[in-house]
Amino acid sequence: MTDKELALEICGEIRSGHKKICLPYRLEPGDPGLTDSKVDGIPYFPKEEPWPKDANGAPLLFLSQIDCTQLAALPDFPHTGLLQFFVGSDDVWGMDFDDMTNTGGFRVFYWETVDPSVTKADVAAKQPPVPEEYGSPVCKPCCIVFQQPWEQAVPDGDFLFETLFVEKWNRRCPEKPLKTLWDFYNLFPKEERDYSIFEENPDGEDETDVPNHRMDGFPFFTQSDPRTETLEYESFDTLLFQLDSDSRDRKDLVLWGDCGVGNFFINREALKRRDFSKVLYNWDCC
Repeated sequence: MTDKELALEICGEIRSGHKKICLPYRLEPGDPGLTDSKVDGIPYFPKEEPWPKDANGAPLLFLSQIDCTQLAALPDFPHTGLLQFFVGSDDVWGMDFDDMTNTGGFRVFYWETVDPSVTKADVAAKQPPVPEEYGSPVCKPCCIVFQQPWEQAVPDGDFLFETLFVEKWNRRCPEKPLKTLWDFYNLFPKEERDYSIFEENPDGEDETDVPNHRMDGFPFFTQSDPRTETLEYESFDTLLFQLDSDSRDRKDLVLWGDCGVGNFFINREALKRRDFSKVLYNWDCC
């Protein structure tokens, strides 16, 4: 068996043995209701709760809200109440490059029950305007419309894929040990390197041709998986929410920098406990 054949066999083993249910969604411009799943607009917020602020006292931007009754297809996710995501109003929308779990620049809220007496007017009275300097990654209010769930195999861009591949390769080919996926390419002369070998469908439809909006499943990145940076990040094993850049009729609906994507990760056990105090927030762009 050649090195390439062995690599392809290992890729197949990894993908067949590591799959997750993924719940994709699409965005539809409109005026969502107060408790609907949406991006931008006016979120539900309890009457007694002040509008959230960052560590410097600046109001956070409302990013997205999820009606959890629509998440029945996702095990371990809440199936009642509302899940909300807020980000900073600065030039990096609250992301901390040194500590992506630092909630000083973003917040995730979960409201298990909803007060039906809260109105849009109540929330609008406390919701500050979006600062003009940097704006929001969401360009206009949209409804979130969930699609059919599907079983997704781990992609090569996920940190888990690299870990598993290196372990399996070194066990079966100890005379050519690898530390990273990139080490595999060094086994070949430059002119013979196949940089698409780890892709699930190297000759198929490009995943980036459509917006990668989803909950659970495996994430998409324009750069690389930040969970490879420190051991602490590896515990954030669940994609809580992903919002990709998106446009309609050549007008932006969502734009993270230069056509990037935003991700929120959580530990699975914390998710089961409905503990959203420790979340990893990342966005990257081309």
